[in-house]
Amino acid sequence: MASRCDTATADHAERANTASGREPGLLGAARSLGRELHGSVHDHLVLAALETRQAGESLVRIIAMGVLMASMLLTAWLALVSAGLFILIERSFVSASLFLLLLAILHGLLAVALLFAIRRRSRCLLFPATISRLQPAADSSTDVSP
Repeated sequence: MASRCDTATADHAERANTASGREPGLLGAARSLGRELHGSVHDHLVLAALETRQAGESLVRIIAMGVLMASMLLTAWLALVSAGLFILIERSFVSASLFLLLLAILHGLLAVALLFAIRRRSRCLLFPATISRLQPAADSSTDVSP
């Protein structure tokens, strides 16, 4: 509350100086600049907070829609596999148990391939170039090898 009173007193003094035709002076200009800077920073922080909130809500909606889309794609895949199974059984190409066994083996192989791809890509999550740049360089003059 004391700062509001000081600010009001400073504003009143500046208005009195301006009304009397005198320049506000360096101190008055610095105070005015400080208030403008404070207001600008405050406005930017409020805007950043509002946009962060909006981005968070959008991210939650996107994740929810992604989960819904994944469940729909899974349902479509199961329907496609079932249709293929019924077609092969009707034409007597393969029995249901053999088809399901082959499908399980195929999916297992695809899962293993995806696992290796994920492990290969996960190395990029560790920021290897950034970490190597942050580590101090080995000084060759301090290394004493026996």
